[in-house]
Amino acid sequence: MGRLRSAAVLLSAATSSALLATPARRPVRTVCPKATATDVEESKETSSVSFTVKVPASLTKAAYKTAASELAQTREIPGWRKKDWKKIPAQIVVNTVGKETVKSIAIEKLTETEVHSAITTLDVEVVGQAQLMGDPQEVTDSFTPGEEWDMRVKIDVWPEAIWTAPWDDGSLEVAVEREAKDQSVRDKAMEALRERYCDVVDAPADHVAAAGDVAVVDIDGYLRDPETGARAGALPIQGAVGGDDLELLLEPGKFLPGVVEAVVGKKAGESVTVPVDFPESKQYREEQPLAGVKAGFDVNIKAVRIRSLPALDDAFAGKIRDGLTLKELEAEVEYTVGAQEEDKTTEGVHKELEKALAGRLSSKLPEALIIESAKQRFAVMLAEMRSNGTPDEQLKQMVSEEGFQKYVKVVRPRVEVELRGRLAVESIAKEKGISADETAVDEQMELVKRQYEQQEADSGAAFNEDKAREKVTSELTRVAVLDEVRTKAKITYTDAPKL
Repeated sequence: MGRLRSAAVLLSAATSSALLATPARRPVRTVCPKATATDVEESKETSSVSFTVKVPASLTKAAYKTAASELAQTREIPGWRKKDWKKIPAQIVVNTVGKETVKSIAIEKLTETEVHSAITTLDVEVVGQAQLMGDPQEVTDSFTPGEEWDMRVKIDVWPEAIWTAPWDDGSLEVAVEREAKDQSVRDKAMEALRERYCDVVDAPADHVAAAGDVAVVDIDGYLRDPETGARAGALPIQGAVGGDDLELLLEPGKFLPGVVEAVVGKKAGESVTVPVDFPESKQYREEQPLAGVKAGFDVNIKAVRIRSLPALDDAFAGKIRDGLTLKELEAEVEYTVGAQEEDKTTEGVHKELEKALAGRLSSKLPEALIIESAKQRFAVMLAEMRSNGTPDEQLKQMVSEEGFQKYVKVVRPRVEVELRGRLAVESIAKEKGISADETAVDEQMELVKRQYEQQEADSGAAFNEDKAREKVTSELTRVAVLDEVRTKAKITYTDAPKL
């Protein structure tokens, strides 16, 4: 029985929540098994495996005794105090709650322990929980404490790819919209370079600070009394907010709320006090440690400098790199932006190819796999809604069994296509021996680590390097497989509307 390796979706270096998660596989390891699976039958059609576990007499007796002890702790046993539950004979418990009840709990315990142990002897990757086979009453009747018992169980496994048509016979066709050329992106790139390499000169003493200027300021932040506006103590965060000789670009949104607006219209040598009431919202609190704080900032304007953007000419290009001409600079910008647009087109090709491959599989997807994938999607959706400001009361109304079932009904078709697509990619990778380039994996891992250090380190969450490497490797393998599929497929491109 072959094992299908995981093809989990990579969380891109730009986001930690965007991509939708694939249910984590549970590889089963063989570690000193206590039980052995016999009479094993694997069904590719139903993506399941059934087997028998022979439970020795000693374990059926022990499980029955344990079940009686647990019931003695939780049930009222006539003539006995609860604190004396250890002294209650098992037969008295059985007489009180019924033999069927004790046997059912004993069977449940054996299912949890012995079945898991038996699974470790199989070369499969399971999905969901094992189920006892047969009529429940007959299963219970067949169990006798102190006697050997054959337990027949069934559990879903990760499916294998069953192809209805070859993927590499040239008949695979997809249509993809080519990413439109966006001149505004090119213009913004050039404008960003002009901003970066602008000329800055000291303004005359009587110059009034204007938007676009740079102000050199000293800023002192403190808690503000909301009634009097007076200083009421230090700000409740580590380190100072503000400092001396700060260069403040006078553009809205570049600094603390209201500070830039207060400096505009002032001259060097003037001072201004800016009251700031930081918002209370949860979304803001995640990004700003001063959320909900009423603060004051004393701003001393020491100097004002005037920025002037250079003309788009060879002199400007030469500031970026000696000898660089404007024509060469425009070519470099075009190459960079064009490559980004091509990457988006390639991403679109990969997605369409994955969908087309999914359509060529008839593999049955275990319901547990679909539900688990939907659960993870559901969790991501709720987290994004919360971060976007959706009230908790509204979210609570959605978090119900009825709400989840409605969600499953909506996303099921998409989930099934994505799972089959990944299953197809796995199959092709195995067939062709395609794997991720280790050097590329190492390079991507460096980017992921850097992103974590910049965005996540302060959250206190530990960086799981093994899990991150698994995701990176999986995604790079996926890309390599779909690049191979692309060489065998017919791809029709349509031009997107011009932006």
